[in-house]
Amino acid sequence: MKMLAPAVWLWLSILGVSAAPEATTPVVPAVLAPLKAKVDVSGYGWKGSTLSFRAETPPTPEQWKAMEGLGLRNFSVAGAGITNDGFSQLAKQDPEGLSLNGTGLTDDGFKALATMKSLKVLNILHTVRVKDGFTGAGFAQLKSLPKLYKVSFAGSSAREPAFVALGELTQLTEFHSWHSEYGDPTNAYLLNFKNLETLRMGNSLKRNDGTPRQLSLSDVTLSTISQLSNLKTLTLMEAKFSLPALMQLKSLPKLKTLIFVNVDISDADYEKLRSALPNVKVTGKPLDEAARTKLAVFLK
Repeated sequence: MKMLAPAVWLWLSILGVSAAPEATTPVVPAVLAPLKAKVDVSGYGWKGSTLSFRAETPPTPEQWKAMEGLGLRNFSVAGAGITNDGFSQLAKQDPEGLSLNGTGLTDDGFKALATMKSLKVLNILHTVRVKDGFTGAGFAQLKSLPKLYKVSFAGSSAREPAFVALGELTQLTEFHSWHSEYGDPTNAYLLNFKNLETLRMGNSLKRNDGTPRQLSLSDVTLSTISQLSNLKTLTLMEAKFSLPALMQLKSLPKLKTLIFVNVDISDADYEKLRSALPNVKVTGKPLDEAARTKLAVFLK
């Protein structure tokens, strides 16, 4: 049995992903070498072996056939060569876990994603720009996927249409989002996630059209989050909150873990928050001056 390196186990434990070594690891066919394809177990947010590859031009029919021959159900796919036609090819492999990074996915490509009836986990990172066909409105087509429980969405110029569509995925129990151009801090779409147990949110990016800075994560957001009654784990990133706003989290009856990453909270406020949430593990620390200045520039 092939054992995982200690460093891999550490990385998986940090991400909260449990992974058992596979009894056998498929050998990657030589035809997939130009795609830098490999089979590994890594922190994609699911269990089991994953085929990862990068394609800057569309894979050939021979390469798609070779992928099918591996019999894997988890895929980490990168590169602009994976276009909407490529997602139709991936659908033939009935994936359970799918991570897309910098691919050519447009709204039309969601038609293929919506046929992946076994899909459980979907990560969509670094999309093409809205002007090139990705508004994110296609997310709504995934509401019929019966096993989908986790979606991560980050690194996109998508705005409100994407998040209105995401709000239709009421089957989700886990949602992660950061670095879009969404500009509504209320995040009202979150209230549709009645069964949400895990939430990770980071702030929006500056818009490239000259409009004023619009933050998607602020005190206002906490008013919405405090209504997610099934939430157990909450991670907040790249933001500045007031103590009264944070105290709203006391209304979450099932909250067990609260994590702050690059959030401007004073040491005194951390102490008060921990006292107010005695049954919650609060992780985070005050920023030093350099980090606080860098965050202020990002939020400006």
